[in-house]
Amino acid sequence: MSSLVLKLKQTQQLNQRLQQSLRILQMSGLELEREVEDWLLDNPLLERPETDEFADSGLNRAVTMPRAGQQLSGDDAEDIWSNIAEEEDFKHYLHAQVCEHPLSQVEAAYVHVLIDFLDEQGCLTDSLEEIIDHTPLEWMLDEEALQNALDVLQTFDPPGVAAADLTESLMLQLMRLPASPARQMAAHLVQSSLQDLGKTRKQNVLRFRKLYPNTDSKTIEAALDMIAGLNPYPAYGFASATPTPYIQPDVWVKEGKDGWEVISNEAAWPKLQLNQEYCDLMKSAEEGAPEWKEKISEAKQRIDSLALRKSTVLRLAEYIVKNQEDFFIFGEIGLSPMLMKDAAAELGLAESTISRAANQKYLSCPRGLFALRYFFTQAVNADDDGEGFSQGAIKAVLSQLIESEDSSKPYSDEILVKLLKQRGIEIARRTVAKYRESLDIPPAHKRKFTE
Repeated sequence: MSSLVLKLKQTQQLNQRLQQSLRILQMSGLELEREVEDWLLDNPLLERPETDEFADSGLNRAVTMPRAGQQLSGDDAEDIWSNIAEEEDFKHYLHAQVCEHPLSQVEAAYVHVLIDFLDEQGCLTDSLEEIIDHTPLEWMLDEEALQNALDVLQTFDPPGVAAADLTESLMLQLMRLPASPARQMAAHLVQSSLQDLGKTRKQNVLRFRKLYPNTDSKTIEAALDMIAGLNPYPAYGFASATPTPYIQPDVWVKEGKDGWEVISNEAAWPKLQLNQEYCDLMKSAEEGAPEWKEKISEAKQRIDSLALRKSTVLRLAEYIVKNQEDFFIFGEIGLSPMLMKDAAAELGLAESTISRAANQKYLSCPRGLFALRYFFTQAVNADDDGEGFSQGAIKAVLSQLIESEDSSKPYSDEILVKLLKQRGIEIARRTVAKYRESLDIPPAHKRKFTE
């Protein structure tokens, strides 16, 4: 019996260590830094090593977020604010609400996925189809199940969360209020006259009295007051201060004598060590207290989890550089299809581990700052051997075709389908339109230029 108890205890300890390592691997740089600060406060046997302030080689610097109009590269570009405490607090607030609803494990998982796709304002600007396209194929997400999860998420607090746009957000908030003629009028104004709202209440009252002469003034005024009390952006108000928006890359990719190489950005990896003075005091004591033995075991475990996180992310970055070398030479057009399951097989890791290692991790190279997830893309119109083109490469070709077109006779989506086919890329017109829109390129009739 004692042997069985010992094995059970060892298994529990192993599972706890594994769970902590996976949790640490999943974290972004800022999340990990906060976690390490908590460790230092909780365990006096841990300390930061002394560093040489002059040892910085110039590589260890933060990358400032681009100004408006500049583009941050990578599929995670729209999630740049996920490294900022304000949004993290907001999303944690939503994740914590999932358990408050009677959902199955699968239904809850779908809601968690949608929460992670919300933008910094608390809106869900991606379509359900796009969300499915940007999640691992192995997840086998179902659009109908996602829609049901979205319906649930839109009942969460704060009201208006997960709306597609401002109008829907305001409507979701209004539907939480008691039914009344004023609410009915407010909903009508939001849906049909939102763009007509002026800067002052007096202007709005006068304008809508004329537009809706059959509605009494008190109802219009109450409706306007109701709209004024709504929150245009559900995520606002979850932090009192706005931190400096920047992303610190985890690795640097530079061209060396033997090709492209990965260089660790040491400033991005928190470093901890055992406080030797305290450890020596424990060793000198004849019988160390059990709680201190637990503390030293815990300290070693946390140091090991940091080392494992760094090792795994560096291995993944090296895999990306090896398999996407053409990207670093030619840009987006050189992107090759690459799946997480293939990376997992080559690195000898679980696919879920690869997904965690890629989560909110970034590399910086001469072409800009890129999320590691950006490099994982499925093949489009793959042949029998699985060869095909990545979405990024197709978008790059599409962009080049449109840039070189005659502005007086711009290519229609149908013509673009034919031009892509000539280059060995066979996709539907609907897909061309979808990729064009994702590049913020208007349709042909809006690109036409006449003198």
